[in-house]
Amino acid sequence: MRSMTRRTSRGPSAGCVVRRVCLVLLLTAAACARRSPVRPPEDVIPTMIDNLSAKREPDGISLSWSRPTEYAGGGRMSDLGGFEVQRAVDAATEFETIATVGVDDLARFRQRKRFTYVDRGIAGGSTGRYRVVSFTLDRYVSEPSNEVVIRPTD
Repeated sequence: MRSMTRRTSRGPSAGCVVRRVCLVLLLTAAACARRSPVRPPEDVIPTMIDNLSAKREPDGISLSWSRPTEYAGGGRMSDLGGFEVQRAVDAATEFETIATVGVDDLARFRQRKRFTYVDRGIAGGSTGRYRVVSFTLDRYVSEPSNEVVIRPTD
């Protein structure tokens, strides 16, 4: 006579569990793979702005500069985050950030080539020294731009 044994369901077998764990580990390892070469931070900072200009206007000091398009280490920049406008009131004071100018055209085909800012917070008879630093979305900061000076007689 044939013996009949009844099978009971207790969940997946140990071999099945091991296979699933191995699959998860394999997929996790593949997701962590490097997709591009690692570059040192000094290679991914924006190039220094070298054409900052300033002009006294009736409503304040108008600053203008060109958009950096490359990283200091070479290569086209695609993650420009913005600019910090810095001012020192005279030759003896340190520079302070007076404004942050954001970049909102990264996804556009045609991006702005020049940026401007008007400083309305300086007294009419004061001398102002200005410079601008640019930064990436990851906050890698460029060297300060050329310095411009506006005197009360300008």
